[in-house]
Amino acid sequence: MVEIEVWYEPGQAEPLSLREPSAVDELLDRMVAESTEAELGVIAEVARRDDDRWAIMQIGVRSSAFGFVGYAGPDGSVISASGATSPELVAYDYQNHEREIPSTAEVSLAAVRKALHELVASDGARPAGVTWQNL
Repeated sequence: MVEIEVWYEPGQAEPLSLREPSAVDELLDRMVAESTEAELGVIAEVARRDDDRWAIMQIGVRSSAFGFVGYAGPDGSVISASGATSPELVAYDYQNHEREIPSTAEVSLAAVRKALHELVASDGARPAGVTWQNL
C-alpha cells in the first residue's frame, strides 16, 4: 500500500498518515468539529506521491452537512459538483489562508467522507463516486 499523506495544521512539520479507515474518520470528525467553531469551512490536502504516479485531493468541510472535494492528477484538475447553479463563492480556510470555492462544488459530508475513503482504499485513484466538474 502506498502512503497517503495529509497536510492540515498550520505550520505542520510532518504529514499525517492515512493508512486505516479509522484514520480517515478521525480526520473528518476533527474537521467537522473545527468547522462548526469557525466562520469558514476548513480544508485538508491529501497527497499520494511515489516514483510512478501522484495525486492530490483537497477536502473541505463547512459543517456537519456540507463540504467539497477537489482532485488533481496527471490528467488534470476537477472539483465536486452538486448540480446547483448559484454563482456564489463560499469561503474555506487552508492553514490560515482563505480560499473561495464555487457553491456548486459543495456536496454532502457523506459524499466527502466516501470520496476520501475511496481515495485511500484505491491508493490515490480519483474517486468514482463523485460527480466532477472542471475547474
